[in-house]
Amino acid sequence: MTADLVALRERIAAIAARPRSAFALPSPARGGGQGGGAGGAGRLPANCSEEATPFGPVAVHREWFPGDGDREVEALSTCLGFAPADLRRPLFLDTETTGLSGGTGTVAFLVGLAWQEPEGLALVQYFLCDFDQEDALLWAVGQCLREAGVLVSYNGRTFDWPLLHTRLLMRRAEWPSPPHLDLLTLARRIFKPRLPDCALQTIEQAVLDLHRADDLPGTLIPGRYFAWLRDGHPDVMDPVFTHNRQDVLSMALLLPRFEAVLRGSDELHPLDRFGRARFLEARGFRDEAVQEYRRLWGHRPPGDAPAIMRGAVGLRLARLLRRQGRWEEARSVLEECWRTQSYPYPAAIELAKLLEHQARDLNAAQRIVSDALRLLAIAVIPNAQWQADLERRQRRLDRRLGLDDRRAFALTG
Repeated sequence: MTADLVALRERIAAIAARPRSAFALPSPARGGGQGGGAGGAGRLPANCSEEATPFGPVAVHREWFPGDGDREVEALSTCLGFAPADLRRPLFLDTETTGLSGGTGTVAFLVGLAWQEPEGLALVQYFLCDFDQEDALLWAVGQCLREAGVLVSYNGRTFDWPLLHTRLLMRRAEWPSPPHLDLLTLARRIFKPRLPDCALQTIEQAVLDLHRADDLPGTLIPGRYFAWLRDGHPDVMDPVFTHNRQDVLSMALLLPRFEAVLRGSDELHPLDRFGRARFLEARGFRDEAVQEYRRLWGHRPPGDAPAIMRGAVGLRLARLLRRQGRWEEARSVLEECWRTQSYPYPAAIELAKLLEHQARDLNAAQRIVSDALRLLAIAVIPNAQWQADLERRQRRLDRRLGLDDRRAFALTG
């Protein structure tokens, strides 16, 4: 058993032996600013101060960033279904915890929050100096949530928010629950086509042109907190505060960036425009998605690398046109995809469907399927799913055209 774990268990046992009151919202009879554990005055991280709560003191670091901020939210509001007034009052949330896998034993020891004010951005970081101050920290965070229109996080829907919610449930406490916007979902839909992953730091570098220097890896953060509990050195938490601060500020920069992308612009990277069209399609804005796919389809960037993207654009455009009953336009797009070998096998499958069911040209559908199967047979990288789909389609078309009977007769004489 490690020394950190031994120290942590001893501290938890000592706290459990102390008398404590039930967690509840403050009442006039309770008063405020009372109590405090071993992590009270004289034992604070650098640049932190204490603020009173009805459950004792909580360690706080506050910062202010001047600027008017971009309050345009019409595109986000329309696409996501949030009220514009709520989106103009976002609360950005990020936590640092004693473990990275969650669970009832995991505690958020640092909660970073930021919100827009008329003349800038306010940032606050609440720190858990000792485990007996958790009620004070949660109460302080709850007060910020009461003023929020929308809670904004990055992967917080599956980690930060459930963790905080679990800690409150363990105290049988009520907490404001504003609408939740997880920016990771937007990032995956819009930026994934051109990025290796959608981790926050990847998005920072590729989308915001922001590069962190000497950032503390997330896997080392719990160890820093255990070192604080063991030794209480005022500077040991500096890299953790810096990491959390940048996570929160990056979200505040990303929200207006997403608004600008969803508004649309010819200056966007073509792959970002493709991601925007995919997002609009997924949200049910099919006319807008068709318009964006058409613009991308008409744009022919130089080089061979964009051929796959052009095929993917054509395939999505053709599918939407076909659903709208505009199958002749869809046929023209798919035939060009097949002719230019842009994403050829999915294009062949979609074109065969269209020829069979809309154009009623079974012979043309059968020729496309046969040609695609011959091409796939010599492909460097075979694809079992495409081959199975094409073979199944060929058998059905042969049956409808009576080719099965002719082949059986030729074999039997």
